[in-house]
Amino acid sequence: METLAPEISDYELERGKPMPSLKHARIQKRLVRQVEDFLQTRYEVLAEISLAIAEAKMIPDVAIFTEGELPDSVGPDYTAVTVVPRTAIEILSPTQVIAELLEKAGRYFAAGVQSYWMVVPELRAVAVFSEPGKYKYFYNGQTLTDPVTGAEIVVSQLFD
Repeated sequence: METLAPEISDYELERGKPMPSLKHARIQKRLVRQVEDFLQTRYEVLAEISLAIAEAKMIPDVAIFTEGELPDSVGPDYTAVTVVPRTAIEILSPTQVIAELLEKAGRYFAAGVQSYWMVVPELRAVAVFSEPGKYKYFYNGQTLTDPVTGAEIVVSQLFD
């Protein structure tokens, strides 16, 4: 019997990451909204920004930068930025395995990211890493607190 390899979409080929789902998109929107609301003008929160900060281009689902670190909105546009975000956030997609996001965490920390959030929709939980292998787990109605940015969000509000 012949085994068929899964077809890889243009999105996955171009970005080097799995296709996000409806649940993924909603969580990403809620993350940006909640983090921005809490951090106000101290940080800039961006979704799907291409980072040229390591040997390969990396595209976190959400990135948190210190306000004023990125190039001004006036002037040339950039397809990738070389500024390392304070925090990188990845949302586990239905076709990903946790090991893949743990590997990404190591790459983000090696590039200079100071905190990394791994959102696990099926568990309705978020792991906040302060270094590879060292994390605090937040779930249910707990308030997630990022020690690097001071961001606080109620985890259950990401999934409702």
